[in-house]
Amino acid sequence: MLRKICALVMVLALAFSVTAYAAEATVPMQDQNAGTKLARGGVNLLAGWLEFPKQIYLVSRDENPYIGLTYGFVKGLYEGIARTFMGVFETVTCVIPPYDKVIIQPEFVFEGWK
Repeated sequence: MLRKICALVMVLALAFSVTAYAAEATVPMQDQNAGTKLARGGVNLLAGWLEFPKQIYLVSRDENPYIGLTYGFVKGLYEGIARTFMGVFETVTCVIPPYDKVIIQPEFVFEGWK
């Protein structure tokens, strides 16, 4: 039963993050509002854990795999916690302007893999 609930939560989190990211990617910065700030916060809250594999990959690619597994993991831990807390902050303060100020760069974890 617990596995089914965990699987359902993961599927819903993935669906929310993908749809919110797709909707966010089409909104120009000057047209952002509380909904886009809420979507950005929700995506970063749910997808903050993706900083682990992202940073391991990026550091491994730029340096070498051993540094990627050590320093990349630590950097991913730091970036993941920061992105998750910024997601919580933006979700809680979504009704408070400014809506177009991005706190953490890149705006989403899905960006910056190149």
